Amino acid sequence: MNNEEIKILSYLSDNLGSGGSILDITKKLKGRHNSIYYSNIYNTIKRLNKKGFLKIEKEGKSSLINIDFDNPGSIYCLSEIENHKSAESKIPKDITTAILDQGIRMGPITICALEADKHLKINRIELLLIIDGRERRKLIGQLQDIESRNNTKIDPIILSITEFEQIMKTEEQSSLKDMIVDRTILYNSESFWRIIMKYSISGKYKKLGKQLQDLTENELAFNYSRFGYSLYEKTKDSGRISLEETIFLMSTKTEARTKYGAIILLYKNLDRIKWGYLYYFYKRYDLLDELKGMLTSINEIKGSDDKNIKFYINIIKNKPTHYDKGIIARYLQTYG
Repeated sequence: MNNEEIKILSYLSDNLGSGGSILDITKKLKGRHNSIYYSNIYNTIKRLNKKGFLKIEKEGKSSLINIDFDNPGSIYCLSEIENHKSAESKIPKDITTAILDQGIRMGPITICALEADKHLKINRIELLLIIDGRERRKLIGQLQDIESRNNTKIDPIILSITEFEQIMKTEEQSSLKDMIVDRTILYNSESFWRIIMKYSISGKYKKLGKQLQDLTENELAFNYSRFGYSLYEKTKDSGRISLEETIFLMSTKTEARTKYGAIILLYKNLDRIKWGYLYYFYKRYDLLDELKGMLTSINEIKGSDDKNIKFYINIIKNKPTHYDKGIIARYLQTYG
């Protein structure tokens, strides 16, 4: 592939195969590279279309450019682009090697580092591991071992294919949706793109576009109300975030009804939680003691036999935050 083809395919890769018009793509690429001209982009897109890697679809007066996933060769083409990206990764080689050596033994389908340059500056690595569901627990232990041997924190989002699809295709705004556009695939880029192709996942979604902590009290109240914990506030649809992000944000508040409400909401939705996603937020913000305290409280008050609760209580090494069990019991009676 020549330089123009690599630039165009890299842009479409970042957007999970979706692009705008030729003019849109030209403007975006001008923000990334020097010496970008409309005529060159136009000719290159036409050439890639002729090769069968891109499709050009009419939408009104515009022509939209997308990866042609009906062509199996497109996946190999995108895998080559991902190799270009990973070759430029700033992740220390010893950590990458350790992640791959340990991770591959656990059988993940694919492993991606998310926003690596940004997070390395604060001495962290955000990992997305898509798995077949069998080895989730062992993976966390292995990553903890790697983290303990290196001076870099590893924050994993461990999801099944179904969980990944649900997060990416829901109308809810999500931190994962924001981060996935800046990824470095460390393992099995072909499998990553086969998932994107098979489940018709695209970058055409509304992004959160801000830090979770920047959500207003009203935005948070709207979300915990819709998940079944209503404090009788007046709310309006002001942006939907995931159940896991809602619980995490509630638990960081100082106001008792909101903070303890996170435990109630977690208890009421045990069968809906994407545990790998919930764990990620508490790990990412160094609040695993809070999560362990919430899970311990649920386990003690209700005698829960939930295997996920037991696992995360055991895997989290932090001392649990103390919660008043009398308050929890009262809130369960009032709001549960």
